[in-house]
Amino acid sequence: MSADPLRFNTLMDALLYRAEHQPNELAYLYLEDGESIEIPITFGELDRRVRAFAAHLQTIVKPGDRALLLYPTGLEFIIAYLGCLYADVIAVPTTVPHLKRSSPRLLLMMKDAEAHVACTTRGVYEKIKFLADENVEFSDVRWVLSEEVREDGAADWQKPESQPDNIAFLQYTSGSTSVPKGVMITNFNLVRTIEDIQIGVMLDKNSVIVSWLPVFHDMGLIFGLLSAVYAGIPSYIMSPVSFLEKPYRWLHAISRFKGTHTAAPNFAYELCTRKISEDEKKVIDLSSLVCVVNAAEPVRLETMVEFSKAFEFCKFRFDQFTPSYGLAEATVKVSNKKIGETPAYCILNSSDLEKNKLVFVQESDPNAYPSIGCGWSAIDADIRIVNPATRVQSPPNEVGEIWIQSDSVALGYWQRPDVSRETFQARLADTDEGPFMRTGDMGFIHDGQVYIAGRIKDMVIIQGRNYYPQDIELTMEKCHPALRPSCGAAFAIDDGEAEHLVVVQEVRREFRKSDNFKEIADAIRMAVAKNHGLRVHAAVLIPPSTIHKTTSGKIQRSAVREAFTNGTLEILYEWRAPVMPGRPTG
Repeated sequence: MSADPLRFNTLMDALLYRAEHQPNELAYLYLEDGESIEIPITFGELDRRVRAFAAHLQTIVKPGDRALLLYPTGLEFIIAYLGCLYADVIAVPTTVPHLKRSSPRLLLMMKDAEAHVACTTRGVYEKIKFLADENVEFSDVRWVLSEEVREDGAADWQKPESQPDNIAFLQYTSGSTSVPKGVMITNFNLVRTIEDIQIGVMLDKNSVIVSWLPVFHDMGLIFGLLSAVYAGIPSYIMSPVSFLEKPYRWLHAISRFKGTHTAAPNFAYELCTRKISEDEKKVIDLSSLVCVVNAAEPVRLETMVEFSKAFEFCKFRFDQFTPSYGLAEATVKVSNKKIGETPAYCILNSSDLEKNKLVFVQESDPNAYPSIGCGWSAIDADIRIVNPATRVQSPPNEVGEIWIQSDSVALGYWQRPDVSRETFQARLADTDEGPFMRTGDMGFIHDGQVYIAGRIKDMVIIQGRNYYPQDIELTMEKCHPALRPSCGAAFAIDDGEAEHLVVVQEVRREFRKSDNFKEIADAIRMAVAKNHGLRVHAAVLIPPSTIHKTTSGKIQRSAVREAFTNGTLEILYEWRAPVMPGRPTG
């Protein structure tokens, strides 16, 4: 079931329809402070302001040019993004750099995308204009400030001949394992993915979206914002900062506005469980929820169980959780659990999993590893499990790389034909079936659902055995109360003779000045040895909020490894084996 039987060729067509047929209905309501300051906009007003922005762009750039979008969460970003679609200009959403150290990624994107304009607000421009002054990448870029757009400019808009195959936007990859690459998302990819979301999570005319996700990240952009336009339903939004400062705001907004659909990475549910007080729970009612997506980072059964117990008083049920899987190269979504069903999981033998073998065991097994089912595609995607070395489809009892053939699969990477061919034009070696998109994710299919094991490039290989770093990280964070969940990295360092395990872990704020750092590091070493049979060669404790993460909250293990090797980590305590390869000791 979907929100509307209508299908549109482009998102521009969808908004034009909504503006004509639902002009006075709420499209978005932005909670500026996360709670009380409300800024609403109807579909009719949204269309008028988008036309004005597009008309302004049409005087500066031509169809197919790239526009960098540097906005915080809010209506101005939405208007600028949709304005690009109305002008047939390729949007390049990105985060606003707050510090010089966060600007290199932006500069790489600027150079790669060859952006013609950079769109933002006057307030943001004043804060980041040092970038334009200090970096040659901005020398040929024209700044477009939202405040400069004439309110009466909508009449000047010329509707472009926007085609389904035209590129709608470039979604730069998070860069958890490599330099960011611009994924070319077409208008067709975008609308088919939104249709996949609509069907998969059962959006209908009574649905209400509530989101705090970053708007420059594909899950926040497509699920949190664009699905509302396509389906003609309201979306209530707040900034990630509002949520992180006070997680209560998210759940309270769901309660207050009778939200039916929301989404977040796994860490957000952990944060709510820890930070929302019993008094705050008394005014939260989550019974309206139909779909609570858990995606964008490893989905943990323990997290969902603990959240369900913590908010049972608020009328939350475990089956409201919707574990999902996706990636930028597939326009955010590949699969999700069916609505109304209980999340599926299986218990695997972790030792066999390290050998890419599936052996199912009981929860009481000492090597038990719970794996969560992430459902299936709602648009008949062809999903295969393939041996990444032989490129032959894996047997049912083995873990392999997830390959996908789907309408949601993007064109490729912007200006990277060789990498695009390798990733988006893969074929099975024995049958020549294809083309498939290689996800780089290891997983398996069980009882009609996709299960995720981990990233190929993040794999820790020691003495010929494969270890999934997230398993080691989970062991690490649970071994001592001083350690922050979802804020650790496990990786290998090669000394030329062998691979050695290094672990880096944030401590909680209240433990920053602890006298027991050695005790904490020893606990990590013993837990990893006991649970994985691995010797830790370096255990590093770092301050809270300092580990490298992507814009979507994933641990950037390669960046953490590089910082460790270069000696640039901010360290509270470090234990090393007598001989530690990988970086200078002086």
